[in-house]
Amino acid sequence: MSITFRQFEAFRAVMLTGTTTEAARMLGVSQPGVSRLISDLETEIGYNLFERVGRRVSPTPEAGLLIEEVRRAFTGLEQVREAAREIGMARYGRLRLVSVPSASSTIVVDMIEKFSEKFPGTSVTVDVKSSDSALEWVVSQQCDLGIASSHMESPAIDSEAVQSGAAVCVLPAGHRLAGEQRLSLDMLEGERFVSYCRDSAFRHEVDTAFKRAGVKRQLLHEGRTTDVVCSLVSAGFGVSIIGISEATTKARWTRPKDLVVRPIDGAPTVTLSVIWATHRPISAVAREFLTIMREAYGN
Repeated sequence: MSITFRQFEAFRAVMLTGTTTEAARMLGVSQPGVSRLISDLETEIGYNLFERVGRRVSPTPEAGLLIEEVRRAFTGLEQVREAAREIGMARYGRLRLVSVPSASSTIVVDMIEKFSEKFPGTSVTVDVKSSDSALEWVVSQQCDLGIASSHMESPAIDSEAVQSGAAVCVLPAGHRLAGEQRLSLDMLEGERFVSYCRDSAFRHEVDTAFKRAGVKRQLLHEGRTTDVVCSLVSAGFGVSIIGISEATTKARWTRPKDLVVRPIDGAPTVTLSVIWATHRPISAVAREFLTIMREAYGN
């Protein structure tokens, strides 16, 4: 025989009520059942916990010491039970996201803001990776959900479109084209151009668009995220086409100081998708994030 949780539960109940009869009522068992549990516990630990005085029991000094440990254990158990309930309701826990650079400081921030309003107790971690790396992170379970900049086909993932629209051009204030209301790729001939880093899928789409249009640029500076690219443009290092749509620039996105945003003909379409692994169940937290995303973006 070994010590059981039920024995400690009976011990705690007797300490709380002062009698085995009341303890039995509290636990929903018979009085002899409580007495048996206490007797078995005393046998296991090797000393008496109570002295019997008529119908009442009086705790021994050893019982006074043991009950402090038992109370701490029961408090911890209640916290675990509450955490288990909260996790099931997505009110507790951790959400791990991986995002492509073009979305990490725009639509991802918007979705996290909406999610945190509903589930303020859930921590959210965001890593920034290329689309290929984001796919690897999702499949290898290094994150719960990924935000990719294009529709990705793989038997290892499911995906759902978040937003789609034409990319926009960003210019420093005072640029020769800042007064134009709409631009085209050929208008950027010979311009210094700030690109996303070379492993960016959106960078590849932009480069392909300019190559097809026969437009040459001065490629001098690169940035990992949209924030960095826009900061470089705002500081006068060149112009750029960023991986967020015109709809985003009018909604969540706050443009940096001294930055002009214009629609541009011939720019690639920005398609952002949420991806998740097919070989494992989606956590309650991730399901809630997907639900909020669908409500916010109409999918």
